[in-house]
Amino acid sequence: MQSTHKCDLLSTKVKVSIVSTAILCAAFTLSGCASGTNAIDDAITTSAISIADSTPTISTAPFNEPDVQTDASTSDKLLDEDTIRLAVTAADLSKIPGDGLYWANEATGSSGSITNLAQRVEAGQTCRSFNATRTSYDGVTLYQGDVCLDKRSGWWTRSLEPVT
Repeated sequence: MQSTHKCDLLSTKVKVSIVSTAILCAAFTLSGCASGTNAIDDAITTSAISIADSTPTISTAPFNEPDVQTDASTSDKLLDEDTIRLAVTAADLSKIPGDGLYWANEATGSSGSITNLAQRVEAGQTCRSFNATRTSYDGVTLYQGDVCLDKRSGWWTRSLEPVT
């Protein structure tokens, strides 16, 4: 009879030990939640987003004068001049109609025509000279231009100046 009592006592001790261990584990686990500090929550901020530059512009000389800001009119002219150069260099000279090529820049709202487009070889480079008009919100301008093809770097604008 005594051996049965010892088994019951041992069984009760094991049960108490298991319950105690479970309570301690729960207490330690929950103590982290109750401590009130959380490194992740401390690192989160809810401040407003700042804009680095609210007035971005295109530089007229990006490699020479990086701090120079240009106005919208100058930026539009640069974008339009690039569009004119692209139209001149992409043109198939054998398919140009008698009244020239038309170009338009949706970004600036400007448009115009390219006339008197002629190709020649100068100092080993293929070059194209042309006249172009630019109609924009600031009026109509007539340009004379010249672009050349460098075998290493592609087409470059040799000159593109308003006719005075």
